[in-house]
Amino acid sequence: MERRAHYGSPMNQDEIRDELVSSAQRWARTAVDAYLEEPADQDFAVHHMAVAVEHLAKACLASVALTLLATPKPSVQDLLVLGGQEDKVETGRAGLRTIGGAEAVTRLAQVGKGEVPALLAALRDARNGITHMGWGRPSDECRGLLAAGVAYIDSLLPQLAKEPEWFWENHYDVCKGLVEKTTDELKLRYAAKIRRAQATFAKKTGSLSASEKTAVVASLSAAPLPSRWLLHIPAQCPACESSAFISGRDKSGDYGDIWFFPRYFGCRVCELTLTGPELDLAEMRAHSLRTEEEVDDDWEPDFDFM
Repeated sequence: MERRAHYGSPMNQDEIRDELVSSAQRWARTAVDAYLEEPADQDFAVHHMAVAVEHLAKACLASVALTLLATPKPSVQDLLVLGGQEDKVETGRAGLRTIGGAEAVTRLAQVGKGEVPALLAALRDARNGITHMGWGRPSDECRGLLAAGVAYIDSLLPQLAKEPEWFWENHYDVCKGLVEKTTDELKLRYAAKIRRAQATFAKKTGSLSASEKTAVVASLSAAPLPSRWLLHIPAQCPACESSAFISGRDKSGDYGDIWFFPRYFGCRVCELTLTGPELDLAEMRAHSLRTEEEVDDDWEPDFDFM
């Protein structure tokens, strides 16, 4: 029988973690049930999967320290509840305010937990659109969004000493296949884009002499392709190996460093463009813009810009 603390009695760290895990399980299984219905209820599936992701992320934070669930400006009541003094707060845990899903994912990344898929932020955006405005996503996008949620949940379960088979129960094979099929399709589309870009490059430069080719490539690669992202970082094109640019956002880290978050890649030479999970496949990931030796370049937090 599931153990729950009585209202008004303090809950300890393990109880809060376990309740969040149990809640994440219920939401996640309901999401898959909705997806498997005939016809599929894709809005419910996406919404419930995003809730499951948030609750499991918070469970991981709670397993480290309950204070990691606190908002940037917590009230005294919030701190009392998270500090195990719930019996001193009139409303108990009912009035507790905690961080949202985006911040939970960010904090987990900062302590080195979880592998954040590129589509995780889009899953959360879809949930917000459904919740607040009734705006669902096209049916052809839903599978990728669900797969991102499943993949992130599976990456967190070892931190909680749980196995995917236990978490998903009879939905385990479905979820495993969902992630594998989505990943395979992304890889196929990415490979096709690379081949098309290489063909474009060959068409543009195949009849040129070496010096003419050098001049054309230098001229075309001098400026980034237009995008809505204002920050541009030089990069080598994965298709034609010409100089190109990644555009995206920057954000200050906790220790004075600046992080760059790629959102779009464009090469003027071969006309290759990459976004979303394609950037991950091209190994274009978040990185620090500082060059000091003390910065750990292997640490890749995801601040999930909304």
